[in-house]
Amino acid sequence: MDLPSQLLANPDALILDLVANSREAVLCRLHEQLAGCPGVKDAPAFLHSLRERAMLAPVCIAPDVALPHARTAAVNRVVLGVARLAVPGVGFDAEHPQVRLVFMVGTPQASVEDHLLAVAAITRLLQPEGRRAGLLAARTEAEFRALLARGSQR
Repeated sequence: MDLPSQLLANPDALILDLVANSREAVLCRLHEQLAGCPGVKDAPAFLHSLRERAMLAPVCIAPDVALPHARTAAVNRVVLGVARLAVPGVGFDAEHPQVRLVFMVGTPQASVEDHLLAVAAITRLLQPEGRRAGLLAARTEAEFRALLARGSQR
């Protein structure tokens, strides 16, 4: 199993049914969970990098999925946080008013390939028919993690 698949199967942070009223609140809450993981060496700089990247281009990859990500010196390895938002979700931009799944990725500045592989792995995870619906419907953390792990296998 490659690094992105391992991360998907076991993300550094996982929040289910996160209640938030804005994109900023979602970013801050998920970042807060990731900030304590060993791969994050400068939590404030990591959040700044995520916000800066989100200002450059949209971070949504599907109507209900956001992928805030950044290559930054604030992390020393690839880190992944996953959140499922409570219904009805949160608007990330005008075209994505009800985002329910958020995958937050940080990769070291020089790790271009790892960054691309992580983003591609998340995209592949969500491609099969019914996978997003399954993640949204999972009743327990164990069910949710099992779907992530199943989706991380090639």
